[in-house]
Amino acid sequence: MAVEQIEKRKKTHDPTRIAKLKQAINNEEYLSGAIYHIAQVLSNRILGIQEGGAYDERKLEGRR
Repeated sequence: MAVEQIEKRKKTHDPTRIAKLKQAINNEEYLSGAIYHIAQVLSNRILGIQEGGAYDERKLEGRR
């Protein structure tokens, strides 16, 4: 991801997205899935696995 996109993301606040995330974190199923996804991405990075498991959306260019 380009530096400009990272800076833009930091400065831009989407109230709708924030409200949805606030609702989602109260959902046990969503929270469990999010924790699992984070653990899978971190495991892939630690083990140096390029493919398999959960994808790291930060490595997917052009999606955002």
